[in-house]
Amino acid sequence: MQNESVQNEVLLRLKNVKGHIAGIERMVEEHQACSNVMIQLSAIRSSIEKIGIYILENNAIECLCNELDQKPEDKQKVEQIVKQMISFLK
Repeated sequence: MQNESVQNEVLLRLKNVKGHIAGIERMVEEHQACSNVMIQLSAIRSSIEKIGIYILENNAIECLCNELDQKPEDKQKVEQIVKQMISFLK
């Protein structure tokens, strides 16, 4: 990732997920109800999906356009497609 603030945000979110996973490990070790564990796993899955969308929002256009010599209208098309994908994913 070229943008340092985006990189820092992604790392922060991943560390939060890592902590959440540690909490679920404790839940399993303590024999907590499966339904509670499943709820927490669902929360982690949602967090990971949001991290992916965040990365897509902040890097896709740069990644797709910087590696190719494109005309300005090509970049606009890429931006439009990325926005549509993000809208669909949310």
